Amino acid sequence: MADPLVKKLSTGEWSPERFRRHLEETGAPLVERVSADEVEVTFVDEPGDDTTVTLSVVIGPRIGFNPIEGEFAPVAGTPFRVLTLRMRSDLRFSYVFARRGPTGEDERVPDPFNPPPRFSECSVERFSGASVAMLPDAVPLPWLDQAEARPAPAVETAVLASELLGDERRIWVSMPPGEFPEESALPFVIHLDGTPDHSAPSVRDALVRAGLVRPCVMVLVGQPAPQRDKELLCNPAFSQMLVQELLPWLHHRYPLSRDPSDVALAGESFGGLCAGWTALHHPTTFGNAILQSPSCGYHPDLRWGTGSDELLRRTPVPTLIADYLAAKTAPIRIFHDVGELESSNTHSRWLDHVLTGKGYDTLYREFAGGHDYAWWRGIFADALLWCFPLRSRDRSRA
Repeated sequence: MADPLVKKLSTGEWSPERFRRHLEETGAPLVERVSADEVEVTFVDEPGDDTTVTLSVVIGPRIGFNPIEGEFAPVAGTPFRVLTLRMRSDLRFSYVFARRGPTGEDERVPDPFNPPPRFSECSVERFSGASVAMLPDAVPLPWLDQAEARPAPAVETAVLASELLGDERRIWVSMPPGEFPEESALPFVIHLDGTPDHSAPSVRDALVRAGLVRPCVMVLVGQPAPQRDKELLCNPAFSQMLVQELLPWLHHRYPLSRDPSDVALAGESFGGLCAGWTALHHPTTFGNAILQSPSCGYHPDLRWGTGSDELLRRTPVPTLIADYLAAKTAPIRIFHDVGELESSNTHSRWLDHVLTGKGYDTLYREFAGGHDYAWWRGIFADALLWCFPLRSRDRSRA
């Protein structure tokens, strides 16, 4: 079924100029409800002559952009090409267009009628700069919306050289709103997927202004790609660097709490894996772990982790899960989210089963999407609400 506005374009009722103006004013993609829980989503591009267009989304078996079969179809007599898909109405997802010109090379671009959101730059470059579609029944992320609407807070930049690792990385530190004397003992988050424009400080500020979380410091740890793929994979040396080098460096410069319950390690994908593993092995230092789509299937003997379609008894138990099974229950709290449509959610469910069975104070959530920053950025607010609520309450509930 063609979208009603595309029909107007194809019949000449709307000129290309009017159609383009509508998209520029109201945005894309075009969405039409077809049932209680499904919609038809029409993506529109204006690529120029001799160029084919396909769609890739952050939903599917691949960690990254998964190509959708089928090219965009031309709308006769216009410069536009369209692709219509039937989808669940509760999805939120990142997507890009792949344009292929006469040279045969693909150019990956965001939707020209749906620019990337403000917080679209990611620690993993291949995820950066994508458009985001929010379908009508997607769970709202109000704290991310508030964060995007206000100026970013100040961030201090430094370079931390590590003797343990023999390398260096950038560190960005953002203080919460307000004035704090040197004797303050502020809670803080060390985020292992830091970038200078990360959404975490802005989300924190929105929650602090609303009186919902304790003022907390955001420490964003830069992790360049070559180092990331080595250092975040349950690496004892990297964890030691956090304890022996980063924490003393931070305490020397900022009014931070030394109570482990006031410290959270956070990360996405490999960063979430590292946060969960490091907190388990250093519970007297890190009392909270925020795991966003953690790579729970990782094992050093398997390149891509244990596959959900393999018989688990024939493959090694993933490292993070095996270590939680083997260790005594540690005094740490764990916030854990994952996408319903991620190929790795089998392992996240397995980890949650282990944590629950061993009596951990843990909160597990699944969202309607894939391995996607579009969700992580907003759900991070729920993690802060759970870790550092301003008012005393039953912290096992979110």
